[in-house]
Amino acid sequence: MRILLTTWGWRSHFYGLAPLGWALQAAGHEVRVASHPSLVPAITAAGLAAVPLGTDLDFAEAFAGRIGAVGALDPAAPAALDPAEPAAPDPAAPATPDPADALEPAITADGGVVRFADALLDDLVGFGRAWRPDLMVWEPFNLAAPVAAAALGVPGVLHLWGPDSSVTLRLDPESVLGPLAGRFGLAVSDVSLTGALTLDPVPPPMQVPTARPGRPVRFVPYNGPAVLPSWLHGPADRPRVCVTAGTMMAGVGLDDRLGLARVIRAVAGLDVEVVVLVEPAQQARLGPLPGNVRLVDAPLALRLVLPTCAALVQQGGAGSTMTALGFGVPQLVLPQVSDQHFNAERLAVTGAGTWLSPARADDDTLRALVGELIGDGHWRESAALMRDRVHAMPAPAEVVPALVALAASTRS
Repeated sequence: MRILLTTWGWRSHFYGLAPLGWALQAAGHEVRVASHPSLVPAITAAGLAAVPLGTDLDFAEAFAGRIGAVGALDPAAPAALDPAEPAAPDPAAPATPDPADALEPAITADGGVVRFADALLDDLVGFGRAWRPDLMVWEPFNLAAPVAAAALGVPGVLHLWGPDSSVTLRLDPESVLGPLAGRFGLAVSDVSLTGALTLDPVPPPMQVPTARPGRPVRFVPYNGPAVLPSWLHGPADRPRVCVTAGTMMAGVGLDDRLGLARVIRAVAGLDVEVVVLVEPAQQARLGPLPGNVRLVDAPLALRLVLPTCAALVQQGGAGSTMTALGFGVPQLVLPQVSDQHFNAERLAVTGAGTWLSPARADDDTLRALVGELIGDGHWRESAALMRDRVHAMPAPAEVVPALVALAASTRS
């Protein structure tokens, strides 16, 4: 079979697709990964064949002013409460720490998601007509792929990268999809954003239930190229806490919202070793750090560090959240933007971690919560339970036959 994976915008969007690409390739199928030219290094570094298409857009510019705290779809709905308060949060409601600063969760015709789709779509259909894939696989908020699949008459698969935050979004199909579909003589009703099947790596109770056809698939952590340093050859001599801001925040110029240097210093006030994983552009801005902080300056994937860690402090990106979930590491999420709030609340449902809104993340509260996470109490028990649930899900190789059957049913 010929399988076309397609990704957009940012390298962490691709990372969730890579293990499925490996499984398909190992099973003997032809795999190509189509994306914007700027993502070619990330794709080829993962050992998959890249197909550069369309034009590049500046991610930060495309989403300028459009990334913020997610507001409720219903303006009259109450904001979710901070779990540091006595009342527990409603896990189904998006967090709005400051409603005045919140943005409506929506995909609009002039937004960054549509702009990235517009830059890729024509070339994606053109390549598809030449290569003739049997199946297309895409990740969330990729609008070019489902339109291309409809134009090519190819079955599609949506591969989630974490909890399905699309349930919080407003999207008007006619204004958003209509112009894209119309290029190929398609009606909006001809395009399915979720394809014929959804692959969901999130176990219950963190999973967002849907009525559409779906299959579970194990989350296999991949965070890009990595080099194992000598200090990771053996166990740490005291509890190790990893602090990271993921890949997106620095890329869109929003890492200052997290106040990373202050967070690091607060955690370092505990009797722990703090390992800091940040983008190179962030390191110089951290300033002097305490002696028990290890600032990593080499390619070091989160998947190599977390097995040695007692806790993770992070911003709530899907990749970071799911990687820690798979290793059974309790988490403290400090959500700042977009789906980070949603991921944090879905994590809190499991008991494997918690979150703090910016208004509540003072040094003492933050340090006290991390101190709880590194203990042997209920946080660690719940994290271990979620790890076991992740590992019990079918590996990517086990879902390959279902994908091949889906492709074959259309081809025949």
